[in-house]
Amino acid sequence: MQTTFLSAGCAIRLDVSVPAAPGPHPAILILHGSGGNSGYWLDRIAPFTGGLNLALFAVHYFDATGTSRAEPAQLNDGVHVPAWLQTVRDAIAHLRTLPGVDSKRIALVGISLGGFLALALGTEPEQKIRTIVSISGGLAPPWDTLADAAFPPTLILHGDRDTVVPVSQAHAVDAILTRLGVRHELRILPGEGHFFSAGAQLQLLGEFARFLGANL
Repeated sequence: MQTTFLSAGCAIRLDVSVPAAPGPHPAILILHGSGGNSGYWLDRIAPFTGGLNLALFAVHYFDATGTSRAEPAQLNDGVHVPAWLQTVRDAIAHLRTLPGVDSKRIALVGISLGGFLALALGTEPEQKIRTIVSISGGLAPPWDTLADAAFPPTLILHGDRDTVVPVSQAHAVDAILTRLGVRHELRILPGEGHFFSAGAQLQLLGEFARFLGANL
């Protein structure tokens, strides 16, 4: 199912998968990568979280800027990333208004670019994010200096042969959260690049479901 909400006057699409059982349910907000394919990860995550009775949402945050695919220049132009972050903030606020969502139990799951956005929002305590899963993401400046001990519990998943977002990004997030005493886990998948093999996807989704079960 797909619905929309408003962010800065723009209609933003939101893919929705809600359990049939009565709520309110803990919610996962999925942030896609630079390719903009929101449904890809929602379809893969859903089978692994059925036992957790979670509401799944995937936000098309590129709708805010009319983007179909993020280009490198857009990541540093001071326009696109702030707009996407605000759209995700508005998506979180929208989820909190839904009667089927437990407003105190919202997790962010970000893939690649979405992982960077999720981790950046983890530096904003006012978002009250319950937990974060970053898949092939990182914590870019200036947000790497803004994190503090209030950062949400975080699972970091990364392939050690990633040539798009180097695994050093995962180790840097691990070092920051370790220094701050934030509860987190680092899982490096050997031999995996930016686009995970089918076997690695099963492994990381299993880790993902386990972590959310314990922290959401």
